[in-house]
Amino acid sequence: MAAGAGSVFKWIGYGLLGLVGLVVVAVGAVLLLFDWNDARGFVARHASSALNREVAIDGDLRVHLGNPIRIHLEGLRVANADWAQDRTMVEIKVLDATLRPWPLLRGDWELPELKFQGPKLILEKNGKGEANWNFGPPNAEKEVAKQAATPDNRGDIPVIERLLIADGTIRYRDPASDIDIDNTINTATGGNDDDTVELKGKGSFAGKPFTLAAAGGSLLYLRDDPKPYPLKIDAAVGKTKGHIEGSIAEPVKMEGVDLSVALSGPDMAEIFPIVGIPTPKTRPYSIDGHLSREGDLWAFRGMTGKVGESDLSGDLSVKTGGERPMVRADLTSKRLAAQDLAGLVGASPRGSDDYPTRGKDRVIPATPIPVEKLRNTDMDVRLRGARVEAPFAPLDELDMRVRVNAGVLRFDPLSLGIGGGRIAGTVEVDGSRKVPAMRTNLDIRAMKLSNFFSETALAGQIGGTVAGRIQLAGTGKTVADLLATSDGKIGLAVDGGRVTSLAVKGLKTNILETLGVAISGSKPMPFNCLVGNMAVENGIAHVQALVLDTPETLVTGKGRINLRNEALDLRIVGDAKSPQVFATHVPVLVGGTLGNPDIGVDPTESAARGAAAVALGVLLTPLASVLPFLDPGSDEQPQCGRLVRDARSPEKGGQASGKSGNGRGEGKASGSAR
Repeated sequence: MAAGAGSVFKWIGYGLLGLVGLVVVAVGAVLLLFDWNDARGFVARHASSALNREVAIDGDLRVHLGNPIRIHLEGLRVANADWAQDRTMVEIKVLDATLRPWPLLRGDWELPELKFQGPKLILEKNGKGEANWNFGPPNAEKEVAKQAATPDNRGDIPVIERLLIADGTIRYRDPASDIDIDNTINTATGGNDDDTVELKGKGSFAGKPFTLAAAGGSLLYLRDDPKPYPLKIDAAVGKTKGHIEGSIAEPVKMEGVDLSVALSGPDMAEIFPIVGIPTPKTRPYSIDGHLSREGDLWAFRGMTGKVGESDLSGDLSVKTGGERPMVRADLTSKRLAAQDLAGLVGASPRGSDDYPTRGKDRVIPATPIPVEKLRNTDMDVRLRGARVEAPFAPLDELDMRVRVNAGVLRFDPLSLGIGGGRIAGTVEVDGSRKVPAMRTNLDIRAMKLSNFFSETALAGQIGGTVAGRIQLAGTGKTVADLLATSDGKIGLAVDGGRVTSLAVKGLKTNILETLGVAISGSKPMPFNCLVGNMAVENGIAHVQALVLDTPETLVTGKGRINLRNEALDLRIVGDAKSPQVFATHVPVLVGGTLGNPDIGVDPTESAARGAAAVALGVLLTPLASVLPFLDPGSDEQPQCGRLVRDARSPEKGGQASGKSGNGRGEGKASGSAR
């Protein structure tokens, strides 16, 4: 009985095992015979729900079970965002993959091989900064897809032993940063631990040819090796070239960045579309340094190189994560060419032909104010130059701090040694407004004309100590527009000067001789004071005072300079301090433009002039307010100061003025201007 029962249970056991076997065989047969194309709709619907974006499979879907599982898919499409230019964001003509089944049980993806034929990926942002890779409102399936697509560390990256990409394209658009990359990818391979991943492509970036060649450790090294991931990149956008080599400790999170970087190109302004940092126009440059990252702070330290003819060194950092990137830099130069600074103040470092003017004979450039660049990035950059070289004058000790905050550009301080003196002050450009606004406040102090012209053809021909101030404010989209709408003051004083006939040689009219100023040969003619002061209203500079005081003659002028069309309209007269034989003192008219002045005599008045002593107080009265504006409380302008004090006493003005000045040019100060 017992034996019979045992036999029954044994047969039942065998029967159950046989039934399980039949079920397995039946399931296997069904799976083998199943047409996976019938599952395309099911797969596409679930993928669409996960991404909140339409997903379609237009071609065959075939799955061969085994170890590994083989998957073949054709015509995969993922829809783009509603606002995007193209309807499709992702398109893959053919996808072939092999997948090991058993690692899936522990949540790992191992793909011995992954092939893409004709993949097309479009990434873009709109004008509001929205990205098409944000797949809409979150849901459970989307979060799962997101976690699968964005690994937290190297260990979460799927194991891909071999990757092949053929005829691939990547398009990236960001209109706010003027970026438009259209790149092709032909191969990207990786195999064993000793192999390397190579990525090569070409296309366009902001309308310029773009090439890329990148090499890194193998895909297995990228995932499993605890050592920093090696990386080498060579890229070019037009004539701008970059070389990057080093390692990244955590490439998924971009942490532990340790890279050497070398950049070169014809103009730093071309870097802006690439890195989004506003840079001025420059001459050809070549710089290198060390790039690192800590959190959202990218640091470029130990930078060395050349920009044009200037050496440059220092540190630069970019902090991301805020409303706008924040750029900080501390830069120094031992030998700084003045021409290489032109781009910082809106001029051309390569000559006047680089920027348009408003027409023939115009000297004020119609340089656009780059307000869009100013609005994209905040900056705080300090630049110091020990030696500044210029073709027109000896310069030294540049100290400049450039700050940009929410579109407002400010140079403060702005200090530059020139001709033994200094130009210092502030310049502000408000680019946050629809129409940019500019405000300047610059002082010129103790500049010696003999030093200023020492390296020019006028060396030894002109002398004097210069002081001045420029205070202007205007609005406009170009430099020319800013000056055409400007208001403010411009003043200049030259004290204890001298000039020779060679300095005025070549003028259409010997203006000094016509005005009764005797000058001949190479012997310098001394003068006590030259003062010019203009009030600027809506782009028209009105001459409030224009006075040249020489030992024999007092020259005065009036008129205006139109900064809108650069037209000159000046009338200059000379008055003898004592009767002069054969002196005509014919008034001189200055017309034309700044770029092409026309100097002639006034035909309506040719009688001899004189009695300057009587009229001196009246003619010089405007200087009483001019000089404090130019040189408040200093002793840099003793002769001009004495001229003003004498003008306040008309009864002795002529005598005092005639005696004022030592006639020796840049002498020691003997008085104080008040």
